[in-house]
Amino acid sequence: MTLSRIIARIERFFNPTHPLIEVSISRENLLHNLHTYQQMYPHLTFAPVLKSNAYGHGLCLIARLLDKEKIAFFMVDSLYEAHTLRRGGVHSRILVLGYVRPEDIARNHLRNVDFAVVDIEQLRALTKVVHHTIRIHLKLDTGMHRQGIMQKDIPEAISLIQSNKHLNIVAAGSHFADADGPNPGNTEKQVAVWKEGVAQLTTAFPSIEHKHISATKGVRWAEEAGTNVGRLGIGLYGFDTSHDEHAALKPVMELRTMITSIRDIPVGDFVGYNATYTATKPVRIATVPVGYFEGIDRALSNNGSMLVCGKRALIAGRVSMNMSSIEITDIPEAKQGEEVIAISRNPEDDCSVEHMAMLAGTTPYVLLTHIPQHLRYTPD
Repeated sequence: MTLSRIIARIERFFNPTHPLIEVSISRENLLHNLHTYQQMYPHLTFAPVLKSNAYGHGLCLIARLLDKEKIAFFMVDSLYEAHTLRRGGVHSRILVLGYVRPEDIARNHLRNVDFAVVDIEQLRALTKVVHHTIRIHLKLDTGMHRQGIMQKDIPEAISLIQSNKHLNIVAAGSHFADADGPNPGNTEKQVAVWKEGVAQLTTAFPSIEHKHISATKGVRWAEEAGTNVGRLGIGLYGFDTSHDEHAALKPVMELRTMITSIRDIPVGDFVGYNATYTATKPVRIATVPVGYFEGIDRALSNNGSMLVCGKRALIAGRVSMNMSSIEITDIPEAKQGEEVIAISRNPEDDCSVEHMAMLAGTTPYVLLTHIPQHLRYTPD
């Protein structure tokens, strides 16, 4: 039995109530996705991106499922997430990719945690407060202009790192702004800036171990950029959002709930807020305890659907904060307590993340990261 399953059983023992909502995570699909990229790009070591509650999939659960896999390191956005992983029994090296206050970096004593340095001012402050060895990834601004050391500031960055023997630069990183865009010129410009910056850094620090610029969408540029680590985010969870070269991925998550109430609605009566759904025939309506707080986007009102007894049930009326109504007139076998799949891991279903994102006019990233982390996450 895996560690994740053991922990899940312990949690159920101390909290025996059966939840109304459950986020089911497929270990098989998760590992399939990781191994798919490893086979497609054998020259890269991959760093799973676990920020934002592992894109809504459960931070500690995903990390524990991958903890013994061959990876470069886990990537999180904040020091808080790093602490959460360590408290959750995760042992792999962690990179904190987001901004951390220099004094918090200096005070950190978590084992095997690296920090991205994302700004020249941050680096200036860091050199003044660090008194024990800190491993850093120096982020270069190659053209996206959100974070990173500007090209003109690289010589100063090198001098600052050299001025404090406790700063150990182990990696250089950056980020593509338009890796899957129709015009490759933007990425080609970034690759040129990246190569120039990395050349300066590796001349000053030949022991630099990792070079990473490519996330899921830009991994096909990794070899051209001369990198050895690919940051695997949305692809890890089963979504290839690139325009080209689609990988054979499998969505990892399924969100399950249940019918809590059923009522028959006569012609002319309405359902939900603002009376946006009015019955044009006698209909049977079921209530399910998921709404926009649980990740069912409000734009799916009168637009999306869920699965009941394997059949499509349209969302009727407005999606509320913690409830939605679905029409089950043509599903007579549905009863109170019946399982409902609110988000399916089958890409062909209308309630798959990709289809829901299309209906809601957004991206899978937004829908996934809106699933709250207080829900019960269980490995399949």
